Amino acid sequence: MRMTAALAFAALFFVSAAQAADRKLEDFYGRWVGTGQATQGPVATQSRDSEVIIEKAADGFKISWTTMSSMIEDGSRSKVKATSMTFKRTKKPGVFVELASGHALDGKKTTWARISGEMLSIAQLVVAEDGQWDATVYDRTLKGSDQMSLAFTRVKNGTIARQATLAMTKARN
Repeated sequence: MRMTAALAFAALFFVSAAQAADRKLEDFYGRWVGTGQATQGPVATQSRDSEVIIEKAADGFKISWTTMSSMIEDGSRSKVKATSMTFKRTKKPGVFVELASGHALDGKKTTWARISGEMLSIAQLVVAEDGQWDATVYDRTLKGSDQMSLAFTRVKNGTIARQATLAMTKARN
C-alpha cells in the first residue's frame, strides 16, 4: 500500500510534464535570496533565510542553495545547510534527472526536476529496506521576472512531516 502511494506520488509529479511549459529553463537562472518559515502541522517551528543559485550546465542546469534555519523559540539554535545538484535533460520535454540520482527501491535517492507553467519543481524519493518511503518536493514558482516563491514539502509514508514557504527576490549582481 505504501509503495502504491509512493508510486502514485511520483506519477502525479509527471502528469503535467506532458503539458507545454510556459517558462524556459533560462527564466529561472540567477541568484535568488529570501526568507520564510518552516512549519510542522499548524505550528511555525523555524525561520529560514536562503540563497538559491540556478545556472546553466552542459545539457541542463545546476542548482545550489544555502539555507540558515533558526528555531522560533530559541533563535540562538540555528544551522546552515548547503546543497548542490546538477540535472540533465531527459527525452521528456521539461523533465530533467539529477546526475547522481539513484534508484529509490535500492535505498538511493531518486531525484528529478520538471518545468510546468511558472514552476520549476525538484522531487526526491527514497524507499527504505522495509518499504517505508520519504518524498521531498521543492516547488519554485516565478512571479514576474524578479520574484519567486519556494514551497518545500516533506512527506514520510503519506504524512506531511515538514513544510516551508519562502518569498525570494532575484539578486542584482
